[in-house]
Amino acid sequence: MFKTIFKKELLDQILSPKFLIVSLLCLVLVPASLLLNSAGYDDAFREYDAARKEAGNSTEIFREPSALSAFGIGLENVMPKSVVFSKYQMEARGAQVQSEVLSNINGKIDFVVIVSFLLGLIAVLYAGTMACEEKEIGTLKLVLANPVKRSTVIGAKFAGGFSVLLIPFALSTLIALLLLLGQGFPIFASGNAARIAAVIVLSVLYLAAMFSLGLFISTRTHKTSLALLAGFFAWIFLTFIIPKTGEPLAGLIRRIPSEDAMKANRAQVRSQIEKEKGKALAPLMEKYLHVDGRGKWDWDAYTKARGPVAQNYEERIDQTLQKFDAAYEQKKSDRRNLSLNIARISPASAFTQAALNFCDTGVADLENFSRSLQNHGILLSRAVFKYSFQDTFTSDDGKTNRSMGGASSPEGKIDYPKFRYQFPAFEETLRAAAPDLVLLIFFNLIFFAAAYVSFGGYDVR
Repeated sequence: MFKTIFKKELLDQILSPKFLIVSLLCLVLVPASLLLNSAGYDDAFREYDAARKEAGNSTEIFREPSALSAFGIGLENVMPKSVVFSKYQMEARGAQVQSEVLSNINGKIDFVVIVSFLLGLIAVLYAGTMACEEKEIGTLKLVLANPVKRSTVIGAKFAGGFSVLLIPFALSTLIALLLLLGQGFPIFASGNAARIAAVIVLSVLYLAAMFSLGLFISTRTHKTSLALLAGFFAWIFLTFIIPKTGEPLAGLIRRIPSEDAMKANRAQVRSQIEKEKGKALAPLMEKYLHVDGRGKWDWDAYTKARGPVAQNYEERIDQTLQKFDAAYEQKKSDRRNLSLNIARISPASAFTQAALNFCDTGVADLENFSRSLQNHGILLSRAVFKYSFQDTFTSDDGKTNRSMGGASSPEGKIDYPKFRYQFPAFEETLRAAAPDLVLLIFFNLIFFAAAYVSFGGYDVR
């Protein structure tokens, strides 16, 4: 009996106008978005490659764009294109707003957005009328008049209806991948194939969860119009309200200073130690750098003599600022993780977060890039910045300041450390996406179980 009902659902859905509309949308939007975004990646990579070669050996580093941003742009435009390092600080360039992670995740049209928003809505509405529509026309009563279990009927409806939904999705994705392959997109390079496969699997799990939710709504309503309205509101709540409120709620729960306030506090901490260093170096300045024109100006002697005196202060500045930055980054990370966990209440957010991590444009890549910057900053400090200095001297009345800058590096060529950004390995991404994967499976079980139980007591009269 399961096979008979499955065939009936399959045939009914394929012959309906809904199937034609969904097929046309998928066949147009999925290939078009992937081709357009892959062209955007090509432009971004050429820009990155040219800028990196032009800069050569310097304290400026460049972040390589992710090839899989063609599938999910995510935070690609949030992370900086380049970062310029200087002693005690670094400046990000070419980035947009970096503080609002979730707001930027739900951004431009791409494969992930199409699945999350458009196909998620279609899945809910598709399944949302399967039971109540048949009740209205009387066929559900006829089906249940036969010696068939209700569990068999609901199982066959899910299998038949979801299979029909997967047909246009699978076909459009296959066509898009073939077109990308023809355009020379690196599908099989650097583990991209495994990541694309993971995104597709996540998409199927997400659509199955939304389809089960729609089926549950259908078994709780008795009119098609009411089922469609309920499905639409459920979709809005899960894809807009919950994801968009994650950050504001996290901001209320975990309050942290703004970036501008942090920079001001950081500058104040550094300035205080710089003043102490200036007082310690003042006798050397008076001895070797006569500002009144009397005596001999001996810069080399000052540079040599200042080293032992300034070293402790500069190490103290470096260590203090590192602790200051680490504490602030930890606060930001805690608030970001809280906002992501709040948003994970929605299957749409769980899918989006996991999919973008596999596209190397998610939060996992953002955190990995931050760690890479910190490590490169340490290498630059050891190779370059430890030889540069900026000494600030303040008069006794505290009104006159005089800065003396220079370098004490040994003769010879500076050996700049190389920076080549490494995207997280597939295993690391899988670990980061594991909670979202488990949640998607959980949502599937909960929504289908709810539909199963509800249909068991569904009044078909």
